[in-house]
Amino acid sequence: MTTRLTSRLALCLVPTLALSAQASPSPDEASASLQYRNYYWDENPRDGVGPTRDEWVHGLLLELDSGEIHDTFGVELGLGAADALSVGSGADNITNLRPGDSVQDPHGIAKVTRAYLRAEFGNDHHRLRLGAGKQTRRHRLYADNTNRILPAASLGYDLTYEVGDLELYLSRIERFSRRDDSGWGDRLSTFDGREIDAVNLAGVDYALPADLRLEAEYLESDDYLRQGLVRLSHQARLGEDLTLHSQVAHGRQDDAGEHFETQGIPGLYPAADGHDARYNEFGLRLTHRDKYLGLAHTRVWGGNYDRLLFADDHGHWDSAANNFYRFGLEGEAMWKVSTGLGFADLGLPGLRWDGHYAVSDEATGFSDFSRREWQSVLQYRFAGALDGLSLAWLYVNHDTDGEPAAVDGKAPTFGPAGLITHEANRLYLTYRYAF
Repeated sequence: MTTRLTSRLALCLVPTLALSAQASPSPDEASASLQYRNYYWDENPRDGVGPTRDEWVHGLLLELDSGEIHDTFGVELGLGAADALSVGSGADNITNLRPGDSVQDPHGIAKVTRAYLRAEFGNDHHRLRLGAGKQTRRHRLYADNTNRILPAASLGYDLTYEVGDLELYLSRIERFSRRDDSGWGDRLSTFDGREIDAVNLAGVDYALPADLRLEAEYLESDDYLRQGLVRLSHQARLGEDLTLHSQVAHGRQDDAGEHFETQGIPGLYPAADGHDARYNEFGLRLTHRDKYLGLAHTRVWGGNYDRLLFADDHGHWDSAANNFYRFGLEGEAMWKVSTGLGFADLGLPGLRWDGHYAVSDEATGFSDFSRREWQSVLQYRFAGALDGLSLAWLYVNHDTDGEPAAVDGKAPTFGPAGLITHEANRLYLTYRYAF
């Protein structure tokens, strides 16, 4: 298995090194790293509706950065390979890799994960950054997924302009590379096969006086779906190492043209004349050194906040309600308590625990509705001779109950906010070596 994984990585290596050799960067600015990942996931629906997984996979991720060439240009390159070590006979789903003839015989992955050219111009007062190519992008309304053995990536163009405390940015995405598949990238399309030209995004991030911050972003998947987000946050220092962060946000998601599937998507979305979902959210977070305690409330109305931007999209929602699964059905009102702490004061600086508990008790179109989620993440980062090695254990218990009711003609959904019951144990081992 290890030999096959190395061979997959080597297939991508020759063109990647050939391109990087043309950059001839300064050795002090260039960087390179190799990461080995080994994941074991054991998951089941506990007599409810959800996937059964028993997968053990591993992967390699090589990343190269040229640094700044002539203080202006840069090249980022990456390649990855992944394969299965074992898939249990009782599994009916696999999520790090794509099934082959069966779930137990998945396809391996070998692909370029990043090939990105960037340029930067400006001075201490204003700065313009340009970029083009394949990379893992992350915005408030769009993010390529990174929580599988290899990351997803998108192909497109980026522009950012900074002046003082103001940042303006644009992105255009034309192709998408799934997290669980080889290949350069596929054109965007709807679930019924119609092509989407691009996903276009524009945003602003403004640091206001009095420790206020304004964030706004607009996105449109051409003739298919549009989204918007406005968030205002404040950070107050209450004492030495004690900070209170508060925020309010409003988001909207609605259909944007003739490509939207009003006929519904079997097994995913019900038929509807259109789509117009919104949410309001507020949150508080009290932080003291490496510890925090948070409270968030999110209310959704108008429709289910669960549509994807294109068929292969893994889904992203920059909200406290985007947990292991979304608390995003129409009418849901989620309350969430989160906390985390480090153990440096006890002599274990590499040990950390984070967790949350989220609840909601109503959703339009359902009777006796209830959703609960408990999540715990325990991780340890080694130091010294084992620097670069980390271990983590994720446990999730997500339980949703409810019966579809004849309310306003609503029908059940099986999308990211559907009636899902899921218990997951995920073990992660990663080792990163920087050259």
